[in-house]
Amino acid sequence: MRDPERTRASILGAAFDEIYHRGFHDTSVNEIVGKTTLTKGAFFHYFSTKNDLGYAIADEVLKEMVLERWIRPLAAYKNPVQGIISRFRKIIESTPDEHMALGCPLNNLTQEMSSVDPVFREKLRAVMQLWISETEKYLTKAREQGYLKPDVNPRQVAEFVVMVEEGAFAMVKNLRDKKVYWSLYGSLKGYLESISQKPTEQLSA
Repeated sequence: MRDPERTRASILGAAFDEIYHRGFHDTSVNEIVGKTTLTKGAFFHYFSTKNDLGYAIADEVLKEMVLERWIRPLAAYKNPVQGIISRFRKIIESTPDEHMALGCPLNNLTQEMSSVDPVFREKLRAVMQLWISETEKYLTKAREQGYLKPDVNPRQVAEFVVMVEEGAFAMVKNLRDKKVYWSLYGSLKGYLESISQKPTEQLSA
């Protein structure tokens, strides 16, 4: 008997991959179904419309991706500032060259769908707010533990960090130049080090 949760997850996975490569408007339900072992009828059993599928991608796939990619790894670092710098570097190093032209999936959907679908806009906004708020928690912790200067505003810094993290992939997509990653990495690293304390503790390699 088919596992409903696994089936639903397989649809979301196939849909995310197609939409990431083609865009939401240019991806059809038939193309998504073709990437699975399901029938079109089975697809509509789980998602009433293509837009409902898109909303689920925002609520489940993109939120989980943000947490797994940018937030959860920070727990391994004693100094959260070091974690943010190191994580950005590792993501740049591990991003395949073929993804350079694809950009950030959250930014792509935001650019394509926010102006035409208010539900999409709010769901994508929630993903961005999650990214910022979770980053803010770690920066607040860094300030409380003395790794950031006491007058630093963790929310403002979090907004800047996320802007750089997300914007790096949008810029590289547009410019087709991976050196932009490293330029932005260096700028973010320099900024975070400029508002940090405990200079005897190395912030990043």
